[in-house]
Amino acid sequence: MNVVLFHPTVLPPKDYGGVERVVLWLAKGLIELGHRVSVAAYPGSILPPGVQLIPIDPQDRSATAFVKRIPKGTEIVHFMAPPEEECWPLMPCSGLLTVHGNGKPDEKFPKNTVFLSQDHARRHGRKTYVHNGVDPSEYVFDPKGKDQRYLFLSKTSWKVKNLAGAMSLASQADVQLRIAGGNRPYGLRLRSLFSSKFEWVGPVTGKKKADILSRARALIFPVRWPEPFGLVVVEALMSGTPVIAPPIGSLPELIPSEVGKLIELSDVSTWISTLRAGLDRDPEACRSFALSKFHYHVMTQNYVSIYQRCIRGEEL
Repeated sequence: MNVVLFHPTVLPPKDYGGVERVVLWLAKGLIELGHRVSVAAYPGSILPPGVQLIPIDPQDRSATAFVKRIPKGTEIVHFMAPPEEECWPLMPCSGLLTVHGNGKPDEKFPKNTVFLSQDHARRHGRKTYVHNGVDPSEYVFDPKGKDQRYLFLSKTSWKVKNLAGAMSLASQADVQLRIAGGNRPYGLRLRSLFSSKFEWVGPVTGKKKADILSRARALIFPVRWPEPFGLVVVEALMSGTPVIAPPIGSLPELIPSEVGKLIELSDVSTWISTLRAGLDRDPEACRSFALSKFHYHVMTQNYVSIYQRCIRGEEL
């Protein structure tokens, strides 16, 4: 199969870049399955071996402009963000869109659209979804290297990620919390960060991120919105780290009881008692579950099946 992945940005990302890393893992998986793969991205992008770069001018990054440059023989173009509506009639081959975020009210998506979880699809009136996958080689699995700090790892400036809630719960439970994933939000009280209960890490990527995920007692993920997926949850599980989160959005699909615990945000007493006691979850079980469900090979195989359906002319 001849596949083009369209994501006009620099790959890999300089910072966290969850979508960008998923694109690279998918490209790698497709190559390993023997497919021909090109990625339309900004010049200077570094791609997995065997993947061809189609350079996109940052000044002319529209999907409609790219349609005229789709290489001959391409069987499907996989868009990683909604392209302009007018590009679809111009397509010389099949097209597919993956929606990586929550859509705006009344936003309409093309028929061949994939979402990131069953809940994500359902909330947009659809059924087709593919869970994201990650490359386990990029994570550290060291069950004996655990310390006593819980971990908050998200975009700390996004209120929906609820850093304030995580810090409040940790304070009430009198447990230690490591905070990472972004710059210090305005309004976050510095005095609290100088407490021995909190460790401020800031932005993390690569080896540093893999290390803190592996060492965490558990990942605290008290989000206040329906997560389309929650890549950091999978990253934690792949590192042998259990997850505590509310049962909203995609999270019940990602966190069965053997690898974590789902607690309503309103149930503060259960959060506190759970944090004080710690989660009795086997790191091996967390890692095995992630390998079986969220390996990039699983994601790739699922996308290949959908590509084949689209090329045959089926509507998702």
